[in-house]
Amino acid sequence: MKTRQTRCLALLVALSLSACGGGGSGGGGGFAGILPPPAPAASPAPAAAPPAQDTTIAMTTEGKVAGTASAEMVSFLGIPYAQPPVGALRWAPPQPPAAHADTLQARAFGNACPQAPGAVSSPIAEDCLYINVWKPAGTQPGAALPVVFYIHGGAFTLGSGEMGPSPLASQGVVVVSFNYRLGALGYLANKALRAANKDGSLGNFAVMDQLAALGWVKRNIAAFGGDAGNVTLWGTSAGATQSFSLLQSPKAKGLFQRAVMQSGGAAEYSNPSMDTSLAVGDTAVTNLGCTGAADVVACLRALPVSALLAQGGLKWRPTVDAQVITQVPARAFESGNFNQVPVMIGGVFDEGTLFVDTKLSAAYYPLYLRGLAPAGYDTTAIEAAYPVGNYAVPAQGIARAMGDAMYACGNSARRDALSAWVPVYGWELTDPQPSFPASPTGFYYGTAHGMDSYYFTGTVDALTSYPYFDPGSTVAPEATTTAQRKALATQMRAYLLNFAKTGDPNGNGRNVPTRWPRFTGPADRALIDFSYPAVKVSSNAFEHTHKCDTLWGPAVFPPLY
Repeated sequence: MKTRQTRCLALLVALSLSACGGGGSGGGGGFAGILPPPAPAASPAPAAAPPAQDTTIAMTTEGKVAGTASAEMVSFLGIPYAQPPVGALRWAPPQPPAAHADTLQARAFGNACPQAPGAVSSPIAEDCLYINVWKPAGTQPGAALPVVFYIHGGAFTLGSGEMGPSPLASQGVVVVSFNYRLGALGYLANKALRAANKDGSLGNFAVMDQLAALGWVKRNIAAFGGDAGNVTLWGTSAGATQSFSLLQSPKAKGLFQRAVMQSGGAAEYSNPSMDTSLAVGDTAVTNLGCTGAADVVACLRALPVSALLAQGGLKWRPTVDAQVITQVPARAFESGNFNQVPVMIGGVFDEGTLFVDTKLSAAYYPLYLRGLAPAGYDTTAIEAAYPVGNYAVPAQGIARAMGDAMYACGNSARRDALSAWVPVYGWELTDPQPSFPASPTGFYYGTAHGMDSYYFTGTVDALTSYPYFDPGSTVAPEATTTAQRKALATQMRAYLLNFAKTGDPNGNGRNVPTRWPRFTGPADRALIDFSYPAVKVSSNAFEHTHKCDTLWGPAVFPPLY
């Protein structure tokens, strides 16, 4: 299973690896002597302790489920958290799962939601709303361990719960991952569907799946030893964007107590208006041949999945529909209109390298730079800040500008806004080996989008399987680099677990050598800089490095991302 999950992480820019625990005992006794004179009666024997439960069995609200134990954890895979979204439930809000009298064998991942082949190893089918739970070995029901609830990434069109950070379950937390509807099936905004569903939502089927999965956790996680009142939401990439959406959604109130957003967006680009989403949806419906149908909903629900996958080139995103998401998250954070919980927000140094054409010619360089700004915006200063001659190849400059604008400065703006209301902790990971090659002559990926997942889960040994990992120029012996990466991963995992357990990445301060400062706003944009040979902290240096204070910040650039 570990090999399969590692491959999936490599393909998806999402999360790591493995899966799958035991335990229990009891006893008692007494003695009465027979010597004259008679001895006082002995105290009654203490009652025997109740036998420990089989930790591979959990009782959910729908029935028993059976998992698989390993030395470090117990895994429960492929549990339905909603009815299959097929037939009349295609493009409908998720419905509660059916009860089952027999014990459900939860020993393999359920179907992944429809997507292009190659990103996941599970079978792909429209019946795909499954959830996975990993707990530490020996954990009994009611143990009340912290819960890490993970939302996978994949550009809103790829991925599954296979990407869950299961290795963390060996560290004293319960880990949950799940599948949600993708692409057109997850985000199609259409007026006929809205009318048919009668709940006022528009296009947010994937987000409603996420809410349903969180609801399942609230009802059931105690049976797996988790604490429903101590849930940390963690999203990567598209999962982080939707974590920002859930942070804003009134429907998510009380379903999680803290959140980690890793390389996601929260402004208008990532959370379009109803008009914008309807325009995308209308294009898809026309492409699918249903625009003129007497019954548009029936036409859409009768289509084969293959036809829907052919619409993958459209921009699928959560919609600000005044029902599930009531305001653009970034704007809601400015006014305090969100679920106020502690947050961690960050990413990596080279966020943009995954999203550019590495063969881009210099002739198109200015057009790509201008494409980062809205139509009509004066991009003179942007073009001057990223001269093509500064880079070995043009794509490197576009990647730097894109990473700064869309990710780094977007994260900075979110930290600014949220810090007025809740505790905020910011980070950036820079692996110096791939990020700073000596005298590069071609394109390099650097510390690419999603690489911090390997560090937060302590799985840096698998970094070489990541297709966008290029070690760059080796300026230290490989053994030294490997040891430094492992030490950094141990630190980063400790911070994440402390946050999941207490809401503060420093915990009690005993297992972290560098104190992670709280981000307190524009006057002190404190950040932890994850790197090696040393972890450092800074204030406002991140904004200067990524040009947030001169080019891309809210005060100098339209708040798009």
